[in-house]
Parts: sequence; C-alpha cells; structure tokens
Amino acid sequence: MSIEFAIVGCGGMGLRHAYGYIELRRHYDSLTLGAVCDRHEDAANHVAGIVEEQTGHRPVVYTDVTEMFRDRPDLQAIDIVTDTRMHHVFALQAFDAGIHVLTEKPLGLTMKACRRMQAASERTGKILSVAEQYRRDPMNRLTKALIDAGAIGEPYFAMKVGMSGGSSLMHNTGWRALKSRAGSMIIEQGVHEADLLIYFLGEVESVYAQTRLFTESRTRGAVSPALAGFYGHRVEDQFVDEDVVAIDQEDTALGVLGFGSGAIGQLSISNASHGYSLGMNSIHGSAGTVLLPNSRRGRPPQVFIEGSESPLSEEQMLELVPRWKLDEYTATIIEGDRRMSSYELSFDEIDRVLIAVELQELALAISNGSNVEVGAAEGMKALGVVYGLLESGISGIPVKMSGILDGSVDNYQREIDESAGI
Repeated sequence: MSIEFAIVGCGGMGLRHAYGYIELRRHYDSLTLGAVCDRHEDAANHVAGIVEEQTGHRPVVYTDVTEMFRDRPDLQAIDIVTDTRMHHVFALQAFDAGIHVLTEKPLGLTMKACRRMQAASERTGKILSVAEQYRRDPMNRLTKALIDAGAIGEPYFAMKVGMSGGSSLMHNTGWRALKSRAGSMIIEQGVHEADLLIYFLGEVESVYAQTRLFTESRTRGAVSPALAGFYGHRVEDQFVDEDVVAIDQEDTALGVLGFGSGAIGQLSISNASHGYSLGMNSIHGSAGTVLLPNSRRGRPPQVFIEGSESPLSEEQMLELVPRWKLDEYTATIIEGDRRMSSYELSFDEIDRVLIAVELQELALAISNGSNVEVGAAEGMKALGVVYGLLESGISGIPVKMSGILDGSVDNYQREIDESAGI
C-alpha cells in the first residue's frame, strides 16, 4: 500500500523535492504525495500544478500545517523543506500528530533544536530522517568503499577547502542573511562537507577554528544558472525591495578537525572570496591519496598510489572493491549498473534521482521498520562539526564535539535559541 505524505515548504527546495517524488513514481509507487503546504498559496499551487502535470494527480494545497494535520488523518509522513528556522517547529508538530518526518539538511537551526527533535522522535517512535544528498551520490559510495578497502592505506589527513561567494547573496535568498533564520552562511555547505568527512573517516572528536565576517553587505541578484529553474516561483519575504542586504553572521571559517581514528582534517569554508573561487577535496593516507569526487557531477574519485605515475583507472578501482555495489533501489532509480564507476547525468537529473532515493528509503523504513541512514544522530554530528567551527571561533580555543552535542558548549547558538524561542 502506498504511503501518504506531504511536502511542507514550496520554495526552490520544495520544488526540487517534488521533482524527486515525480522521479520516484517512475520506478516505485511506495509514496503518494497527498498534500503540499506553504504559507504562500501561489508557491504551493505552482508545485501542486507541476506534480499534477507529471503524475496525473494533484496534491491538495494547504497554507497551514495544523489545518493539514487535522484534515488528513491518512497522512503518515511529511517532508520538511522550509527555511532552517522552521524545521524543528514542524517536526515537533508532526511527531505529536503521530507522523514520520524527513527534513532537509541541516537537521535543525541549532543543536538544542536538534536535541528536541531527536527526543520527540524517540518518545513517539516516529522516524526522523535527514535529506543528506552528498553521501548518497554513487561516486561517494565508491569512494568510501575504496577508503574502507585500504586503497590509500591508513588515512592520515583530509583537506576540504571551499572558497567562493564574493559580493552576492547566496542563492539570492534573504533569510540566509540572518543568523536568527540560518545560523550561519557557512552551515549551508558546511553540513554537506562535515557529513562526508564523518562518512569517510569516522567520528570527529575536536574542532579548532578562526571565524570572521568579512563581507558585511551583499547584493541581491540572480540565482545561479544551475538553480534558476527551481527558484523562479518562490515568494521572498525578507529584504524584498532592497538591492543590498546586511549580513549579521560569519561568512568564513578556517578549521582543523581531530578524528577519533587519529586522523586530522582541514575544513575551511568561505562565502567571501572575491574574484576567484578555490577548492581542495582530498584524503591522504599511508599508501596514497584520493582526490574526492565533486558530488552530483558523475566523475569518479582519483586514486594515486605512491610510486605510480598516474591515477588508477576506473577498472583498477573496481578491482580493489570486488564486493562493492549500490543498493538495489538506488541502482533502479538511477537506471545504472550497481557497480558503476561514473555516470552521465545533468545536475537536474542527478538532483531528482538522489531526492527520490531519500524518499524511497523513508518509505521502506516506514513500511518494514528498516533504519534510515542519516537519522537524528548523524544529522546532529554533521551540524555539530559546523557549530564546532563557530563556537571555537568566538571562544578562541578548541572545543570538544561531546560538548557541542550535549549543549554544554553553546555560546554562539544561545542568541539564536533565544530569538527562536527554543
């Protein structure tokens, strides 16, 4: 029997999740999108119309989550794709109504919000899953298999550096300029990168960082070409008539991570690099180095073994992991070989495939009690690393991840919690 669910939030990411649902329906009838909800009715109608055009079924449009829960006793799950400030609000309402939750990353606005979500999920016995795309990319699956198989020996250190941004506002999204609604601009990309580092190298135990706000104002402008098709319908409610907006949170963090394994990592992210973007994405071990793939691009990792003049071929990499293969539903949705070493899909195509994978995992967890891969614990650890950067940045000293996770280290977040009533 198909599971009834609703999308809550019909902006750019909400539309992307709707396309993920449409993709899922091409392969499985495990979920039925019965409703969409957004306080801006025009945005909700836009998403509902696209779903109707592609599937022949129009979800019911709501502008109030409470009303939707009251009217839809058949609703079993919601997919939260609102701004970060509302993740915990809607999740807590859903759990109290006996409804499972999938939420976009980051899991919550602060670690305190995340702990409340985790506690409510455990109290009610309802699923809490985080839509973390990057680790689900087949090329990152292959990379993990290679690292676990010892392709580069014992991992020593990792380099994850992303410097971009300049003077424009990220995705031209007003709420991202505000600490009270976004936490920090570096959370957007930082959670992805932190989750991947944990996925590849295991638990982070300590974080030390320097942080700054360098570009204190940003210009409103066009969304990047890769995302423009998703965001044209959304209704902006922050800085609508302003060409320049003030930023009230850090845009740069340069950090060092200590892993439980003994490995160390550099995680440095800035949205204030003017004129030039720079990226480093590698893990270095006792026998070689892997250049990590850029997620959602389809290109494989590059493995360099000490003493060799060129990276391993795709065939040689697969020989190192003879038992590795994608799970069945990922391979079905991506329509590829379970032992693929590359793929040829556009951003739009792989984006909806990976969202469909997240949705199918949720459906399976609801129907047969299987675990979700990225639940509350995993979502909190990834966000905790980024908040570790921010907490260390204002204190000037290294912080322990245990303190971030249990809330004993929260100086940076305290103002956000107070503003949001958490």
